[in-house]
Amino acid sequence: MFRPNRLKRLLAEKHPARGAWLFMGSPVVTEAMAPMGFDALIIDHEHSPGGLETAIHQMRAMAGTDTTMLARLSDNNPTPIRHLLDAGVEGVMAANLDSADAADRLVRATRYPPHGIRGAHYTVSRASGWGAWSVDVAERGEAETLAIGLIESVEGVDAIAEMARVPGLDMLFIGPLDLSISAGVPGQYDAPAFRDILQAAERRILEAGLALGGTILPGLPAAAMFARGYGFVTVGADVTFLRRGATLALDG
Repeated sequence: MFRPNRLKRLLAEKHPARGAWLFMGSPVVTEAMAPMGFDALIIDHEHSPGGLETAIHQMRAMAGTDTTMLARLSDNNPTPIRHLLDAGVEGVMAANLDSADAADRLVRATRYPPHGIRGAHYTVSRASGWGAWSVDVAERGEAETLAIGLIESVEGVDAIAEMARVPGLDMLFIGPLDLSISAGVPGQYDAPAFRDILQAAERRILEAGLALGGTILPGLPAAAMFARGYGFVTVGADVTFLRRGATLALDG
């Protein structure tokens, strides 16, 4: 049956939510991680080798849990957004948003007319149980879909206020590595230039009333981020969990 979006509910209730990235494109790894207790898992389609069919297998591996299924894309191109939503992802993250137009393009790609440009394929799509839940999707599908933009540049930080005025944008998620590069201090998370732009982004997102998302950093664990107002924090990724476990085993 058509299910509610766990992450969207937690954000609305101001309840801290934790997630993790899926970079390996592996349904087996996804199957192992899905019951661990993450509120959301993010299928990466920006830097990873997986495609649409791989994503479907990963979503099948999450079936039976209430973990929200997200996908990150390299931009706000409506075609892959439409394909992934019709395949069953419950929210999309678009990389490097830096203007209100970019945010509007993202939101419109996730919405049916008259609010967007997504084709109404819910009579036969996988997301509607191949049509079995088409009435539910038609009535509640948009309300249960998350539209998330990544802030990964100084230009993006400058545009937060105008992006936040776009109806339907649910969250702005800070991507720290690209943001540090844009600030001229690649990977230097303790550098004043990065700390200043990070804090500016956090403040502007919270002041705008959007959900604030981000990923843990050295010296900034999830608990500290929640205390700063984050609603959604990613605490790692499949490949980093694997490498960390292997390192611990070798060092033991």
